[in-house]
Amino acid sequence: MRKSDSINSGSRTIAYEIVYSKRRKKAAIVVRPDLRVEFRAPQGLSREAIRGMVSRKADWVQEKLEWFAANRPPSLEKQYLDGESFLYLGREYPLKIILEGNEKPGAAICGPELIVRLPKTSPAELRPALAKKAAWQWYRQKAELEVKGHLTAYSEKLGITPPAFKVKHQKRRWGSCSADNVLRINFQLMMAPPGQLEYVVVHELCHIKEKNHSPRFWKLVGELMQGYEVHRKELKKEGWKYVL
Repeated sequence: MRKSDSINSGSRTIAYEIVYSKRRKKAAIVVRPDLRVEFRAPQGLSREAIRGMVSRKADWVQEKLEWFAANRPPSLEKQYLDGESFLYLGREYPLKIILEGNEKPGAAICGPELIVRLPKTSPAELRPALAKKAAWQWYRQKAELEVKGHLTAYSEKLGITPPAFKVKHQKRRWGSCSADNVLRINFQLMMAPPGQLEYVVVHELCHIKEKNHSPRFWKLVGELMQGYEVHRKELKKEGWKYVL
């Protein structure tokens, strides 16, 4: 559950989003590179208590916001035009749009390029939107295959039946595990080196056994995927690049 709120600290207003979680035991403030502030709260923590905690951390929050504002990367919003660079499994591929025939739009990696084929009759003003739809569908299909493979292998190691899963476009998270053990994985992870998607799948799979981030949870992740820490660290560092 999410709620929006803000506090006044001196001449500043700090807006933030409260994210409640039944799994969380301790509160935490997160300042994101896109200048969003999240307060991650255990279920039941009052809004007044949260405001007090944000007020006490106001100087730190403002310092982080100012740093991210000064060091913010250029906009990565895709335009879906010829020559634009797209990541796939950690490698860059320039987009090439080809107009031919009257078949449905489709996308694929062909040699050094990400090729999107559109019907020859596609109006020029609609081509970026059609290319985007085709590319998203291709990334989604690739993600479904990868996630299914990892879930099959790691579920066997964990001694459980592979859970149901969905691959989705998500702005705020790489993966999640619902209360009824349905996994949701962000298909933009197909832009990352393979180990990062594998780590997210293992992470969410382990939540079927451990519904929190306790030491037992991280021990389980490490037992299933040795060296996961490297992929976790790299995802935190490079994840801002994975934008479709």
